[in-house]
Amino acid sequence: MKAFVNELKQRNVLRLAAAYALVAWILIEAGSVLLPTFGAPDWLFKAYVVAVIVGFVVALVIAWVFEITPDGIRLEKNVDRAAYHPASSRRLNIAIIGLLAIALIVSISFNVTEIGQQRQAASPSPDRPSIAVLPFTSRSSDSENQYFTDGIHDDLLTRLSNIESLRVISRTSVLEYRDTTKKLPQIGKELDVATIVEGAVQRSGNQVRITVQLIDAQTDEHIWAHTYDREMTMANVFKIQSEISAQIANSLRAALTPEEQTRLASVPTTSLEAYTLYAAGRNNLTQRRFESLQLARQQFEQAITLDPNFAKAHAGLAQTNLILLSNHQAITPSVAYELAEQSIARALELDSNLGEAYAVLGLLEASRWEHTRLGDGNVRAAGAFRRAIDLSPNLPDAYVWFSSLREWEGDDEEAINLLTQAIRVDPLGRIAYVNLPGLLALQGKNQQAIDLLIKAMEIFPDWPKAYLYMAQHLQRLGRLDESLAWNLKWQSMSSDPIAGASSVSIYQAFGDTNKVRNFVTALPQDHPLYPIGASYLQFMDEDYAAALATLESIADKTASRFNFIYPMMVRSAVLLDDYDRAYFLLLEGSPAMAADTVTNVDRFNLDAAIMLAYIEQKRNRPARATKLLELALPVTRDLPRVGISGHGIKDVEILALMGRKAAALDALRDAIDAGFVSLQSFDVWGIDGDPLVDGIRGDPRYESMRAELGQKLDHLRRNVEMADATGNWQPLLDKVRLR
Repeated sequence: MKAFVNELKQRNVLRLAAAYALVAWILIEAGSVLLPTFGAPDWLFKAYVVAVIVGFVVALVIAWVFEITPDGIRLEKNVDRAAYHPASSRRLNIAIIGLLAIALIVSISFNVTEIGQQRQAASPSPDRPSIAVLPFTSRSSDSENQYFTDGIHDDLLTRLSNIESLRVISRTSVLEYRDTTKKLPQIGKELDVATIVEGAVQRSGNQVRITVQLIDAQTDEHIWAHTYDREMTMANVFKIQSEISAQIANSLRAALTPEEQTRLASVPTTSLEAYTLYAAGRNNLTQRRFESLQLARQQFEQAITLDPNFAKAHAGLAQTNLILLSNHQAITPSVAYELAEQSIARALELDSNLGEAYAVLGLLEASRWEHTRLGDGNVRAAGAFRRAIDLSPNLPDAYVWFSSLREWEGDDEEAINLLTQAIRVDPLGRIAYVNLPGLLALQGKNQQAIDLLIKAMEIFPDWPKAYLYMAQHLQRLGRLDESLAWNLKWQSMSSDPIAGASSVSIYQAFGDTNKVRNFVTALPQDHPLYPIGASYLQFMDEDYAAALATLESIADKTASRFNFIYPMMVRSAVLLDDYDRAYFLLLEGSPAMAADTVTNVDRFNLDAAIMLAYIEQKRNRPARATKLLELALPVTRDLPRVGISGHGIKDVEILALMGRKAAALDALRDAIDAGFVSLQSFDVWGIDGDPLVDGIRGDPRYESMRAELGQKLDHLRRNVEMADATGNWQPLLDKVRLR
């Protein structure tokens, strides 16, 4: 080893390595400043560094193989060391010291002087350049021009959102700042962005003027501004949008791929009226209200009539139909899926690179797969979501819907991660604020879920959905009086006929059948859920045959997001002692349970597995029943007991069916101590009507606990009666903030 080191010294390899390292330091320091200054993309600097590193290896090889002699450069093997004595290394040492001094001077200059400040601004940050495009101001007296202005704003947002190297705050978040009096630095801080775009649109006759300015959010100083005066044609409007997008990207040094440049130059429609209708439809779709969604559907349809080749309008129509199904059940699944499929196919036929269309395709595939959980629909959905994100990396809906798919698949961590990404591009996006509480509750963080729902209400005080989720969460926490207050609050804020629906089971638990009847009979008879309400009244009146007949008359039995129809059909058949019928109905509603060798029970099919085990016991198939129960019990141990994601007393039912009476009673005690009050909050029957716990009914411990539950229900009912009599529900609403 010593001989090898001496050989390195003799050939000056070590000194050359030191000298090259210092030169490389100087080159890289200079390149890191000069290349960005001239607008060079990131990949060029990376290639530059790699070239310097490769050069180091080449220099070492040359120093080893060749030697500089008085007779010129010679191969080392041809040099007679006895006759040749290399010059003193003193000169090389002096050169190295000189290079070191130069490197230090360069480094200090770049990091202390103005050059260093420029470098800090130009160096790639850990995150992409961030920007928020505030709603544009309409400077025309015509009120219809506001829709046109909103369309300009929406289109610019979409174009910028398609640039992967930019982080663009979503439309739903920036709309919160329409007509705001907040200063730009405050807005930048709230949205966590470095730059903000402001704009104004003025139409006069056949002319349009669009003024845009790019502002540093921290200093409130202009980075770039321009006014565009053009003839009022859609081609000119979209050309202006493309120019603005390209200029903003250039100002923020965001590299554009050829595909992104092509998309920036796209012309979605040539019809001004269709464009205006589309913008209005987008506004209404964003609100997610029942009446606004119905209006959005009409506006998208009208836009398509005016321009059948308007791809974005087709994608918007598909999304509207799916949201009307998932949020309001105002359309049956078979109709919603068929219409959405047709619209998506047409949108992608017109524009195969439309990110919004792929996102809605993912939603469609995921919604279909969720019902049966069979086949590869989830895989197709994931592929569509990934494609949407590739094309439109700032599209929050893609992240939110992808998160729901991962949650349905049981990948809760990825679901949370996707929602976090959604919030990153849409800090004021509403859906994440109601989806995240469910995931937190799944981890047993019930108070954190409540806190997040309160925050959602503070940010969006007029948004009914946050109140719905609060009502459902409190109901399953056993806080029925508070839940009813939030149900009424939800009902007062929404024009949706099913608003306040979860109050039905609370009134049922209280024994107030008149309130149940009043709510159900108030449903419009043409509403898809009207037959379900009628069957619930029949079930409540113990007319199980009539309830079953009513439910079987519904052509599309997947209409309820609460998975209500098949469970109530199965329970009706069970209470009629028709176990063969119950068996086939259960498998029709849960096809994945059909195999005799079911090996997977999770939180999504837990209820079906337990009910199937009970039915199999009644059908004299004890081996399969035992297997299902053994698979189901560990699932309950991994789930919270109460809250919106809780299982209630599923473990009590399992243990009772297993004949483990003492363990079942212990589990019931644990449930009551955790806050459990009524099985009606988790099922379509109460604990007194639940045949799955017949094995412990009559035991003194059970009867004592049952009496305790009755006393709790009486106390909660008195709280409700007092609030109802005085008309003052505020004390019950305030309890969530007092705990």
